[in-house]
Amino acid sequence: MKLFFEPQSGALIGASANKIRPGYHLFKNMQAGLGDRFYPVNPSMEEIEGVKCYKSILEIPETADVAVVFVPARSVPEVLEQCGQKGVKAVIIQSAGFEEVGGEGRELADQCLHVALKNNMRLWGPNCMGMINVPSQKVLSFMGSMWRNRLIPGSVALVVQSGMLSAGFLMHILSKKPFGLSKVCSIGNKMDVDEVDILEYLNNDPETKVMAMYLESMKRGRKFVELAKSTDKPIVVLKSGRTGFGAAAAKSHTAAMAQDDSVLDDALRQARVIRVYEMEEMMEVARCLALSPSKVTPKSRIAVLTFSGGAGVVCSDDAFDRGMEIARLEPETLARLKTVFPEWMDPSNPVDLYPAVEKNGPVKVFGTSLDAVLNDPNVDAVFMHLFAVPTPQDIFQYDLIAGLVQKYKKPLVAWMIGSAEAAAKISAELEKRGIPVVDEIGKGIRILAALTMRK
Repeated sequence: MKLFFEPQSGALIGASANKIRPGYHLFKNMQAGLGDRFYPVNPSMEEIEGVKCYKSILEIPETADVAVVFVPARSVPEVLEQCGQKGVKAVIIQSAGFEEVGGEGRELADQCLHVALKNNMRLWGPNCMGMINVPSQKVLSFMGSMWRNRLIPGSVALVVQSGMLSAGFLMHILSKKPFGLSKVCSIGNKMDVDEVDILEYLNNDPETKVMAMYLESMKRGRKFVELAKSTDKPIVVLKSGRTGFGAAAAKSHTAAMAQDDSVLDDALRQARVIRVYEMEEMMEVARCLALSPSKVTPKSRIAVLTFSGGAGVVCSDDAFDRGMEIARLEPETLARLKTVFPEWMDPSNPVDLYPAVEKNGPVKVFGTSLDAVLNDPNVDAVFMHLFAVPTPQDIFQYDLIAGLVQKYKKPLVAWMIGSAEAAAKISAELEKRGIPVVDEIGKGIRILAALTMRK
């Protein structure tokens, strides 16, 4: 698998000089990542933009670590035979037209697997967009140039059983709320390399701390569950094809076979996999898991610090729906909270801070209250509601909040509402310090559940 993720040399079979063709984007991306050890192959071309083109992979001057194939499906078995003769052990097939189109495509897939087995070769794909190693800037994908100078190295690995959806995820991440990525994998039909192979590699990858996966099928479900149980790295899975209609659509897309979703759901839960049901949720949960400096706790008793009693009620309902509970605060905690509350009000959980803020101001109240609930042995995590005002500098002591989270090592998620411009600035300051911020209560509770319910 290292040959796929960490290649030092590579060949592109199906390179193109046509700037609107995927073969051209592959050419530019692989050339940027591999430099002089990149070898474009096209029998009808002498060179592309000054780079020598080879008639076949048999003519290149070394055995490439990886070969990327982008030729018509019917030509792929012959190309693989040549890769085998050259000694290439890792091949990414980005062409479509295999199992997902029916009988003829399945026959081509069988031929490819026969060649691979004969030559001790691993096949990634087909019908995919390949791989991006973000820290090393190695891009084995026909995704266009939008990634250049915009991908942020980080600790989230994204694995997607789709081609264009992986590009869509990247566009969304880069344009909406950028966060750091370690690897991006589009695995397509999973003719050979599947999510289990990827999971094994990522589990040992020091650059990856969180794994987010969109899957339409799990061919080796038992092995996946065993691996998931053995790792301390959070795994977030969006598994589609839950219904008969979805399963039929998945079969025509990547030839995915239907599975009993209730059985799969139980297995994933036992394996401590965080299952989500929306694409936005998958990315937000993974992003926040990577941000949080605290260790994931197997307990789910939460304290809610809120500026609104109504928001506290909504939060309590959402927490109950997610199998969490509102923590019963210790008498010592309540006594400490009472020191900043008005005489006529006794604090409880959810902790409605607004009357206290009116009396003592936001800085003192938020600092005292957050310290008190984080110190409570009955509290496993905190959900903090914040109101963004146009001049937040006198209200939010970012380093104080971050210091308390570091001190107690308990998950904290913040929900922000109010002035959009101020909220963006406050969110940036908090997330810079490892505190996830969301714009919806339900989203925040889902993320907090992910941080507290991996048993």
